[in-house]
Amino acid sequence: MNNISIQNDERGLLPFPIIIAANTGEAEALRIVVKHYDSYIASLSMRKLRDEQDNTYWGID
Repeated sequence: MNNISIQNDERGLLPFPIIIAANTGEAEALRIVVKHYDSYIASLSMRKLRDEQDNTYWGID
């Protein structure tokens, strides 16, 4: 990327130039966006599941 700062601001937001670069398909910007939202994506993929003995556990959906 062209010397774009990848530091999040104090509110945890991605810099606007990173968002624009990712929107145009810039590979490094896309990597930064995915890394930024990685834990959020992982939490959305989890759900409560039940096994045959009616035990509840968290698993990947």
